[in-house]
Amino acid sequence: MKISKFQPWGGVILSAILLTLAFPRTDIWLLGWVGLIPLMRALDTRSPRAAFGLAYACGVLFFGGTLYWFIHVTIVGAVLLNAYLALYFGLFGLAYSFFRRHTPLQKLFLIPSIWVVLEFVRAHLFSGLGWAVLGQSQYKNLVVIQIAEMTGVWGVSFLLVMVNFFLKEVINGVSAAGHRGDRISFPQLAACGRVTIVWTILVLGYGMVCLQRSEEQQGLSVAVIQANIAQDLKWQESSWPMIMRKYMALTAQAAEENPQLIVWPETSFPGFLWEDQELFEELRGFVRRLHIPLLFGSVVTRQGAYYNSALLLSGEGDVIEEYHKIHLVPFGEFVPLRAFFPFLSDLVPIADFTAGKEFTVFPYPPEEGGRKMFAVLICFEDTVARLAREFVQRDAQLLVNLTNDAWFHDTKEPFMHLSASVFRTIENRRSLLRAANTGVSCFIDPYGRVLDQVQDQRYKTTYVEGYARTTVPLNTARTLYTRFGDVFVFLCMGCAAAGILRSWRRNWQGREERK
Repeated sequence: MKISKFQPWGGVILSAILLTLAFPRTDIWLLGWVGLIPLMRALDTRSPRAAFGLAYACGVLFFGGTLYWFIHVTIVGAVLLNAYLALYFGLFGLAYSFFRRHTPLQKLFLIPSIWVVLEFVRAHLFSGLGWAVLGQSQYKNLVVIQIAEMTGVWGVSFLLVMVNFFLKEVINGVSAAGHRGDRISFPQLAACGRVTIVWTILVLGYGMVCLQRSEEQQGLSVAVIQANIAQDLKWQESSWPMIMRKYMALTAQAAEENPQLIVWPETSFPGFLWEDQELFEELRGFVRRLHIPLLFGSVVTRQGAYYNSALLLSGEGDVIEEYHKIHLVPFGEFVPLRAFFPFLSDLVPIADFTAGKEFTVFPYPPEEGGRKMFAVLICFEDTVARLAREFVQRDAQLLVNLTNDAWFHDTKEPFMHLSASVFRTIENRRSLLRAANTGVSCFIDPYGRVLDQVQDQRYKTTYVEGYARTTVPLNTARTLYTRFGDVFVFLCMGCAAAGILRSWRRNWQGREERK
């Protein structure tokens, strides 16, 4: 009795550990293919209430292991966020129990569909949080993730859950056969195997074909600067001259390699632009001497409003274009429902930023009134697939992420952030370069390959200073995902809805027969 009571909790804990290890920094991506098996076995035959509780506990442990770094910004917010995100695991457990009377072949599609729908809702509801999506665990498994140009990251999540479910059914079948002493002979299991194998082969084959492409593409030579400025120095006015000197010194070194564009990270310009004219004039004079366009991040003030912005200076030091961040981070850049819950301001004492409204695509070359060339995703905007897609639809040939991950210290956060960036490149077949204050600053090609990155002699990429320069491919073609968006998710919604209707109809018919 005691053993059976604690067995499901062992599965819950094991799944949470396996799934956490599949993500950065451990990056044991193979565990993403089996990490859900213990949880699913724990959920088998459980009542809806028990399944919700077990899965919710797994979610608490998983998100605690992958997103613990939020405590460096707000401990209360991190606890509340963890409790909220675990609800999606709980709902998965509830759905898993709800579909337990379906055949294995039906569940082979229903269970992955439910998982995808829940991840999609999590990435959009209440501003959205597209972190720790199961498919992102495969960001280094380039062959598998090429399917994202059609399905987005959701297609990778679907395949992983499908394989997890099939392997769980195999384990259950072997266990049952062992108890009965007979051979495994389950037509449904065989059908599940055929479907899973064919689906996996198609995804792998497609990925191998994509990675063998050798298209001749126009390129842009870009240098990214990583100054490694401590977060507690960024807003100390006495440190601003030192910060400018460090950025200028690294930029002067990068300029010796003659890049066509130099990029600084988010809020790299110290202070508030337009309020400190002396520092800005110093920057403009420096750019004129180099005669190389500079893209940099800054807090911009306009009519009492504060914007997290990116600005492009021409080689003559003139402001050519600017972009104000559209997707703000709750509790990082604004406090939700501040007017209704004033106590939140005491828990998270920050002033609200104002969200931008324009999807700005920057021109290049700026001095000649060049054509639309690149779009900027500030901070966590590269974790929001719909933003990158919108920019590409507006003719961006290149994506640029300016970020400052110093808020979260030297944790797994910069690498999880990188994993999201990889999917933006494949979904839209656009190169993406990242300029991060403390790392990871790198260049990613349209197939998710990291071409180069800022690193020290020991290959450390975070909390080091330096620069990197490379020529990034430009692209104008549009993928299925760019054109049609999350159609795959809508198909999953349809599959899940069909399964729910089938269950309700079966239950209704059963009640009618008992009358």
